[in-house]
Amino acid sequence: MARKDGKDRGILQRKGREGWWVRLYVNGRERWFRCDTKSQAKALYGRLKADIREGTFFPEKFAPRKDITLRAWIVRCLDGSTNRGIENERRYGRRWSLLLGKRMLADVSREDMRQVQAKMRAKLRPRPKTATKDFQPKRLWSDATINRHFAFLRHVLMLAVKDGKLVQNPVSGLKFFPEMKRTRFLAGDELERLRGVMQQKDWKLVAFAIETGLRRGEQFRLRWDQVDLENGVLTLPLPKGGKTRHVPLSEEAKAILRSFDSFLRSAWVFPGLKDVTQPIDSRAFLRRSFEPSLRKAGITGACWHSLRHTAASRRVMAGVDLVSVKEILGHRDIQTTLRYSHLAPGHLRDAVNRGSLSGTVTKTVTNQEGEREEAIQPVDFLVRPEGLEPPTPRSVVWCSIH
Repeated sequence: MARKDGKDRGILQRKGREGWWVRLYVNGRERWFRCDTKSQAKALYGRLKADIREGTFFPEKFAPRKDITLRAWIVRCLDGSTNRGIENERRYGRRWSLLLGKRMLADVSREDMRQVQAKMRAKLRPRPKTATKDFQPKRLWSDATINRHFAFLRHVLMLAVKDGKLVQNPVSGLKFFPEMKRTRFLAGDELERLRGVMQQKDWKLVAFAIETGLRRGEQFRLRWDQVDLENGVLTLPLPKGGKTRHVPLSEEAKAILRSFDSFLRSAWVFPGLKDVTQPIDSRAFLRRSFEPSLRKAGITGACWHSLRHTAASRRVMAGVDLVSVKEILGHRDIQTTLRYSHLAPGHLRDAVNRGSLSGTVTKTVTNQEGEREEAIQPVDFLVRPEGLEPPTPRSVVWCSIH
């Protein structure tokens, strides 16, 4: 590459503009191409000069919009994102910027995806200083977390395909890890133990989550102008489904809201401890109060989302129909609510008893006094009405139409 005064000719930085620029003269006309780093500019400069010498230079092939790194493209996508989960998207974007941020979009291959997938699954948590000899390290990321990272990248690269910067999305044909779906809810004795170890003001947040079934983000970013105590309803303008949702309030939930005085100093139902103009930091609350309380109460395998499962499970076990539970929780698909169907009283009990080989079959009968089981007789032991004989091979009637 030609150099002048110790500097690379044709590669420079332009005043007031970001990145490195490649300057070429083709048929007496000046052309500029932007790159993110100096090494990329050197590689592009050499490639363009070679094409000019061979007579295969096509400016549209090396347009600046085509040459962009994965990091720069992620930044552009995040700048224009209107997703309510933008904080998670930024976290995923930072992770991918560290892993493959310097790669050009066209250089990201499916093999790179498989390698990153294997490395993320094999990475373990660091060993704490106070660990004993029998310490068993755990994985840093679960399969579900890894899948969320790749789902974000698949969306970002699909936008690049639609914009003409990629021909094919390398993540589209990648197989995601199977996820184990758990429906962990807290039983009555676990709730009592948790209440006994928590402060009363912190327990109100837990009780409110169980009474309403709100997601963590919906609850901790709840504003007083979304609360209608007179009609007993919460109005969520931008929930997870993207449509305005109305959540009915139980009497206990309304009593909890009336016990708060945060409306006197803040627009948020749960304002921050230091800055009341901002909502409380949910992650800080979990680390400070909720998670230590779970450990003190001896509750394992539970998280804040388990309270949402608890809200659904308690209603289903109390006899509330699944359609009503779907509306309360704001599920878009009834299939999501069906995960709680096994908790319904009497569910599948009548179905499994029907057609039983035993002489006595029970069925559940509901009346004003409640539910009770009655004995019914199997079909084989019923008395046939007189005059109706079962068909036999000898009593076959042939009918033909000619």
